[in-house]
Amino acid sequence: MKIHAGSMIIVAVTLLGCGAAEETRREPMELGWIDRAVIESPEYHQFTTTYDTVRVNEEIVDLVSQLESGVEFTVFFGTWCEDSQRELPRFLKVVDMAGVSSDRIKLYGVDRSKKSSDGLTERFDIKYVPTIIFLKNGAEIGRIIEKPHATIEEDMVSILAEAQSK
Repeated sequence: MKIHAGSMIIVAVTLLGCGAAEETRREPMELGWIDRAVIESPEYHQFTTTYDTVRVNEEIVDLVSQLESGVEFTVFFGTWCEDSQRELPRFLKVVDMAGVSSDRIKLYGVDRSKKSSDGLTERFDIKYVPTIIFLKNGAEIGRIIEKPHATIEEDMVSILAEAQSK
């Protein structure tokens, strides 16, 4: 069985996801602190399309709303990253349905290197995107990196419940 080198490269890039893949195609890229309206613009339609079509477990979202008191969320993501395009809208759907105030959700766009000129990505040790960081009183209480273990809402409940038990 012959395997072409090109096929192997495609498989390798696919397996690397947004964590390490360097792609040559040029896509729009937002960097630094980003207002949510930016990813809701037509230029980033994939975020809105996913948000509009994703279904989440409403019972678990109710648990998120009971546990999220005082927690802030900082999300590092890439507008160019398929994992971010899939998971960020799901996260936003959950926090919207849970009634989390928008001023407690901060979005930070990164490039493919995941390095920022202000040192924030280094401070938070960002290696993969999306990374959703849960903060309470300024201290990190948990994070979801690249994709949830179960679902966004289930992972959120797990992190929030563990933080409350401490």
